[in-house]
Amino acid sequence: MEYFSGRLGLGGANERAAEICFEGELGLPFVTFVTARAKRLGLKGWIEEAGSSVLVLVEGPEALVDSFEITCSLGPIDARVDHWLRTDRPLGLNEAGFERR
Repeated sequence: MEYFSGRLGLGGANERAAEICFEGELGLPFVTFVTARAKRLGLKGWIEEAGSSVLVLVEGPEALVDSFEITCSLGPIDARVDHWLRTDRPLGLNEAGFERR
């Protein structure tokens, strides 16, 4: 059986890299949530807390990076995302997986 859903069926498997900066009441619950989601989706990259924001650099299939962004923007129940900014980055993180820095 074949499935064609949105961009995944129309090129959503193309590789994409993005830097996403999240702001709000985030903390450890958010970092743990984002890390688990990235690993579950098999994305490469890293996450780093920077004061009141969290910076994520992520690389993988375009459709998965997009769904990762939306899922993270909703966050876990014990965190609140007020704002986020996504910037496309060049491919080539050379990372074996996803890590916390």
